[in-house]
Amino acid sequence: MRRICIFIIAFLLLFTACQPTPSAPIVIGKDNEQMIEKAKETAEAEQVGGDLYEILGAPRTYVMDLRSDAARVHIQGEAKVILPETDALPLAYVQAARFDQETVYAFFRALTNGVQLYDIPTATPKAVIEKRIRAEQQKLDELIARRGEEDSEVRVLRDMIESMQRDYLSAPEEVPLIPNDGTLKPYDKTFLGKNRGTATAVDAVSDPFGDDPGRWFAVNNDADYADAGSYTFIDEAGNEQCFTPRSGSNLTYAAKSGSMVGSYTCCTILADATEASLTGAPVAFPEDYTIPGYLEPETLHLSLTPNQARRQAEQLMADCNVTDMFVDGVYLMSDRQEIYGVEYYDPTDLDELRTQPEQQAYVVRFLRQAAGVPVESFFGTSQVMVDDSGYGPEWQYEVLEVAVDDGGIQAVHWTGPLAIEEVVTDHAALLPFEDARSIFEKMLPIVYTNDGVDGDWDIEISEVRLCLWRIFDRDSFTRGILAPVWCFYGTVNGRPGPEFQPLLIVNAVDGSVIDPLQGY
Repeated sequence: MRRICIFIIAFLLLFTACQPTPSAPIVIGKDNEQMIEKAKETAEAEQVGGDLYEILGAPRTYVMDLRSDAARVHIQGEAKVILPETDALPLAYVQAARFDQETVYAFFRALTNGVQLYDIPTATPKAVIEKRIRAEQQKLDELIARRGEEDSEVRVLRDMIESMQRDYLSAPEEVPLIPNDGTLKPYDKTFLGKNRGTATAVDAVSDPFGDDPGRWFAVNNDADYADAGSYTFIDEAGNEQCFTPRSGSNLTYAAKSGSMVGSYTCCTILADATEASLTGAPVAFPEDYTIPGYLEPETLHLSLTPNQARRQAEQLMADCNVTDMFVDGVYLMSDRQEIYGVEYYDPTDLDELRTQPEQQAYVVRFLRQAAGVPVESFFGTSQVMVDDSGYGPEWQYEVLEVAVDDGGIQAVHWTGPLAIEEVVTDHAALLPFEDARSIFEKMLPIVYTNDGVDGDWDIEISEVRLCLWRIFDRDSFTRGILAPVWCFYGTVNGRPGPEFQPLLIVNAVDGSVIDPLQGY
């Protein structure tokens, strides 16, 4: 089953620590200008009109069993081959888009449903700080009783309490709450004294001083990037740190800001409910499935059906006049995260983690479409390379997902929206499936060569998709190209590919292999 990437919990910032560059040699000779010219070539007669499976010689199912002794890789599986319901794929220029005020108002009204939200205050009243100090002191006393005074977590918690006590001395008695109606407000993006440009944002909660701030609605639009350079410095420990601007506007909503079902970083996919969301059938819940690290098998907590969840998510898109996105998948998710190395946990902490109430939701994933062709994506960014250091600006991939439970829409996350700037050709000349298959089987053992690891890689392919993928244009991190690609999905030793991205992406125009982290 192809795994997806879902929500992030934290509100994404413009600046982010630099990512390491992949070591595998999978980017082979990219030239966007030549690729565009090749895409604009007149398609062969057999590639005009008719069924796309016949045009490209693609099977409905791709079966393979390949072993590379040199790379210590075994690749096998029966993968469903999914082609768009069209006889042509476009190639187009795209830009990093911003959420306009009309769209923000539409989502704000639909999601808050009349509940008053407020700006997040810049100060906290004494009474609230005092209450928080008492709560943290109780936690500290319990932790000391279990672990002793010298435990590292004890020291961290004690330092936090001391900081709160200092804040209390200068805190005001009262802090007025300022109502928020979803209006975008301009602000300067400044980091370490460097002005990065002007952006617009909304950041509002329904209970600013509560233990859980309640409903949370946030938008962070791209800056105009007056300074788009990266910044490196040596921290107090002598380590080199790097911060770099990131393109990719964000719209985030949570019914309970302290808990968001959907993030792949802290949640688990229990079942693929896509087919059930179309037929109206109940989700096929895995029998006797236990999330690693827990003791009891999972049970379905929701009375909501996948079809009902899908309809609510689609209605939200209709209410907000989002017409260029379609449902790609529906997934049953749990907020329980797999627990590894249970022997290293404090027994009390492990028992508390295992007994916390579980939350479940159906997460509906939307993809953008251009000329009826899906623009595939994953949770992550691509990064402009600077002297092979990986310290260049980043561009978030587009992700739009809606989490729905028995109480309605529980969370929304939309990051990296795209705007189509210009269609270069609406009928790109495409490589036949046989060529893409050959490249995949040649390159995958190179990418996943198991050098220096005890054991072999066991790779199982599960799905092949012909779709569009956003790539960089001339090292820009705000302008790119939607190019036709063959995406190969699967698992490595039973786990999805890194960051839940495709195992391999083959450019369907020129046959080059695309590295999604480098963006081309």
